[in-house]
Amino acid sequence: MSTELVEVVATIQNRAAYLRCATEALPADGWISCADLLANPDQLRAQIDATAAGRGTTDPQVAASLYAQAYAFRVPSIAVAAFALGLPAPTTAPAATAIRIGRHRPAELATLDPTCRPTDAATLATELFDGHLVPFIAAVRAGTRVGERLLWGNVAASIATIFRAVQGSGLGDPDVRSRAEQFEQVTSPWLDGLGAWSTLSVPDAIGWYWDRTSCCLWYQTTSGFYCDDCSLHNPSEQAAKRLAELTGNSAT
Repeated sequence: MSTELVEVVATIQNRAAYLRCATEALPADGWISCADLLANPDQLRAQIDATAAGRGTTDPQVAASLYAQAYAFRVPSIAVAAFALGLPAPTTAPAATAIRIGRHRPAELATLDPTCRPTDAATLATELFDGHLVPFIAAVRAGTRVGERLLWGNVAASIATIFRAVQGSGLGDPDVRSRAEQFEQVTSPWLDGLGAWSTLSVPDAIGWYWDRTSCCLWYQTTSGFYCDDCSLHNPSEQAAKRLAELTGNSAT
């Protein structure tokens, strides 16, 4: 039994309105087939190069890292969010997905198969990782000398961001957190040691965070920016900042 994609996306958007996908992907409109990118590392390298200046870098490694991080968020976004909410999930197969560049990064997803089916953590991980992200990482590294562990750290952080996006506010959704832990366990062959979940509680609110063990290199761009989950943060300062933010949000 299948559920149409539009119903699943509508439910996801009740939690995170910016998680969305198109259902058509015409090349004339700027859409790029994920299958084509994975099969053509030179084309992927050209796409990465085209985004570099807008990201504030001339370093091919930094550009590749930031592109991979955005790709690893956008492509799995609907399927992972659906799993997080206990919904049927669409396929993440490269042949059924496409991306479009916006704001100098993979910013839009098209899912070309509207069928959504019940899934579990292991099934989703196998399709997403073996079927898409493993060949994607290989294609990135075929065109750029960049660390494999750095790229997988970006994948881990991006997937954690999807789970966090749909957990809800206040005390959040314990089922989402439970499914995130299930997914972390089954993706350990790829992501083990690249980060960990942590929680912080105050009255009426729970902060749920992903703490990565690597850096995406965003700080090496002209912005000099550190991501919220960056491993380069001072742990004590980061904890104090999170507590202040969580306490302030709880009081409003």
